[in-house]
Amino acid sequence: MDSGAPGEIKMKKINLLYIPIAITIIGTILLYSRMPDQVPMHWNFSGQVDSWRPRYFIFFTALLPALFVVLLRVLPGIDPKSESYKKHGKAYGIVALVVILFLLGMHWVIILYSLGVPVKIDVIIRVLIGILFITIGNYLPQAKQNYTFGIKTPWTLDNEEVWNRSHRFGGFAFVISGVITIFSVVLSLFWDAFNIKISFWVVILSCVGAAVITTVYSYLVYRKISEKKES
Repeated sequence: MDSGAPGEIKMKKINLLYIPIAITIIGTILLYSRMPDQVPMHWNFSGQVDSWRPRYFIFFTALLPALFVVLLRVLPGIDPKSESYKKHGKAYGIVALVVILFLLGMHWVIILYSLGVPVKIDVIIRVLIGILFITIGNYLPQAKQNYTFGIKTPWTLDNEEVWNRSHRFGGFAFVISGVITIFSVVLSLFWDAFNIKISFWVVILSCVGAAVITTVYSYLVYRKISEKKES
């Protein structure tokens, strides 16, 4: 990551995202006339569509990644601890890259489904979530103290040691959650007893569990450090 004017962070990895975003927008325009009047916008845990929207909503999901890119470029400049981004620029750029690719992937899933292409929605979504969590978990430990990127609890923001220890722990927890998510997908494909409903709850519990456990851990570390200072 190169640094420019104060508060301006240039991230080459984020700039690369303009290419797939442009391809996605152009592809959406070309395919728009072939799409049905209603397009799916949400699926339940059984992989069935439970929410439909007018066809023009597809442009919202096509433009959403572009809006995220703008947000990701602005945040470092307005963060009071913007200097931290010069230290964890690589991690921020890679996580941003994977998040945007996740959004682009979801957009194309909607288009393919709308065009009648047989896609295993439940499998694709869970695999994408698993990859997202594994990536985030791998790069979380590199995050330096700031207000927009990372695990932001009252205790991590108050104490740099708590921040560092929580991100090492949280990174491990998120990787485990991602692995469990992908493993549950594989298991549901080859073991009938492990049906999609069970797999769904395994994914939810592992993802929520990673966040809750990390939050509790940050508090316990903070309390331990505070008690040590008082003694």
